Order: sequence, then structure tokens, then C-alpha cells
Amino acid sequence: MCSDAAENEGAGDPARGAIAFARQCALCHTIEKGGPNRFGPNLFGITERKAGTAPGFAYSPAFKSEATWTWSESGVGSFIAAPGAAIPGNKMAVFQGARDSDGADIVAFLATQK
Repeated sequence: MCSDAAENEGAGDPARGAIAFARQCALCHTIEKGGPNRFGPNLFGITERKAGTAPGFAYSPAFKSEATWTWSESGVGSFIAAPGAAIPGNKMAVFQGARDSDGADIVAFLATQK
């Protein structure tokens, strides 16, 4: 699921995604290079990183056992849409998922952060 090539790469707006990230993601994640982990890992370079490898982040056992892919834009989009369904028991499962109207924009923003 999470390693497929994005069908709609580039469909989102990174500027709108930065605003949506601040509203929906920044409480738990940082995005700047070398930024700290919070409740979730730092997301700098996420769209080219092997899942479960953010330095210093304590991933849940569920995520560590299931996350065997390298993140792609479509994989990030699928995960943020329904993190609890993607990997039940992961730390992000408490998040209901990014609003449908924001998902592509958040992914477009994350893809620029590398």
C-alpha cells in the first residue's frame, strides 16, 4: 500500500499544504531539517525515507513490525488519510486522519521538505 507510485503526484498545493500542516500536523510533528521528534517523528525528507527510521523516535511495536517500505507521496497520502486503518496500533492511530480536502496539499508540502 505505502510504496506505490503516486497517481496524483503534484496534484496538491504546497503553500496550502504548509497551512494545513501547521493546523493538523505540527502539534505532533516537526518538519525542519534536524528538528526534534514530538509525539510523532520529524518529517523532514519523509517522501524518500525508509519507514520507521527517523533518528531517535520510539516507534510503536505495530509500526516497527509492519513498516517495511520506503515512503512515497502516495504512501504518505494513504497513511495520513487513515493511519489507524493503515497500521492498527501505531502511535498515529489516535489521529482520525487528514481532512480529504487537505491531504494532497499536505503531501505536496511534505514532498518539498528535503
